[in-house]
Amino acid sequence: MSLLRKKTATPEEQAFQAAISEQFDRAEHGPGDEEEIESRASAASDGDGDTESGPVLDFGALRVPAVDGMQVRAELDGQEQVVGVAVVLQDTMLQLQAFAAPRSEDLWDEVRQEIAEGIRGGQGKAREVDGPFGRELQAEVVVTDESGGSSRQPVRFIGTDGERWFLRGVVTGPGATDPASAAAIEQIFSGVEVERGAQAAAPRDLLPLTLPTDQLLDSEAGGVDDPTEA
Repeated sequence: MSLLRKKTATPEEQAFQAAISEQFDRAEHGPGDEEEIESRASAASDGDGDTESGPVLDFGALRVPAVDGMQVRAELDGQEQVVGVAVVLQDTMLQLQAFAAPRSEDLWDEVRQEIAEGIRGGQGKAREVDGPFGRELQAEVVVTDESGGSSRQPVRFIGTDGERWFLRGVVTGPGATDPASAAAIEQIFSGVEVERGAQAAAPRDLLPLTLPTDQLLDSEAGGVDDPTEA
């Protein structure tokens, strides 16, 4: 599975996005790779020598911080392959997916535009705003219930570019519209560690995910839901 096709940005758009990106230092405040997360933990230790981070759930390409009271679900495709991770905390859901990216090119700017176009094409609404992780998309998507009725659901699309990877988060529930409700789930997103790996992958291909093998975090994180259960 991969994201939509690439669309080249104009020089003016590239300059604008570069200026916005300067306001957000991902290495200090956003998701990162193992080295970046460890460096952040070391800085936070304030020189006391304790650089241990908190407990995590290891999904292969994604290592998700385990927080008291949260629920976690692995999302599967039709072939029973793990394609995403969903975290629920304080009634707000964060869906996570990591993709391969070119070494010398960011993806989030163009992906954000493509998502917005798709939402508007489905009679929804979407607008770009500055968020805690840089530019993000605040949207209302049209959803249809079992009876055939439709309604609008608030959704936030957040994303960040790393070294040969791109992480996308989709926020629904109270945290999609209320900053106070979003704070806890944003903290989880900020602490996600992406394991890109050395394997070859085409840009926009999903990075491989697996189910955690160690479930000792159940008492702290609320456990990992069995994806085979309804």
